[in-house]
Order: sequence, then structure tokens, then C-alpha cells
Amino acid sequence: MLAEAPPDLMIVIGGYNSSNTCNLARICAQALPTFHIADADCLVSPDEIRHRPTRTVAEDVSRGWLPPSGPVAVGLTAGASTPDIIVGQVIEKLGRFANADQTSR
Repeated sequence: MLAEAPPDLMIVIGGYNSSNTCNLARICAQALPTFHIADADCLVSPDEIRHRPTRTVAEDVSRGWLPPSGPVAVGLTAGASTPDIIVGQVIEKLGRFANADQTSR
């Protein structure tokens, strides 16, 4: 199902050495803020994310990647070889971030 409106940001899940995943990140980054992550451990907190920016070879840390309040639409995609378990772990962690935001209001 396609979203009626574009997401606020994209998370691309998969290996940093995967050309397929890197291409997904590059395409997404042309349209909106995109974070290529290897796995759920890269989601450090709702404020901090470890990711590999497009066209770079090193992982970076960004702060303020999620808006501090209000609704946010996060688009997710993954490389073809990314195991389903890793995608599920990322979804679960994002859910914990969203639930933590709800309880802090």
C-alpha cells in the first residue's frame, strides 16, 4: 500500500556493503531525509541515530533525527538480502520510541 502523503523521513535497513541497499538509500535521499542503518542497534535513541550517509564510506552519528514532538511519518525499506528479523527489530524499536513519546506527554 502506498502512503497518501510522503513520509517525513526514510530509514533504509541493510548492510553498508550491499549495492542494492546503498542504491535504495541514494534514491530515497534525493527526495527526503534518509538514514541508512545496518540494524536496530543503530537507533540509539529518539534523538540519536548511527547511520551511513549516502556516498560515504564511514558511519556517522546524527542528533535530532526525529522531531521532538508531534506526529511523524517514517518510511521504511530494506535491501533484498536484509533478513526479516532485522527489519522486525527496527520496527519494534521504532515502536518503543513512539510509545515512550506518548507516555512522556
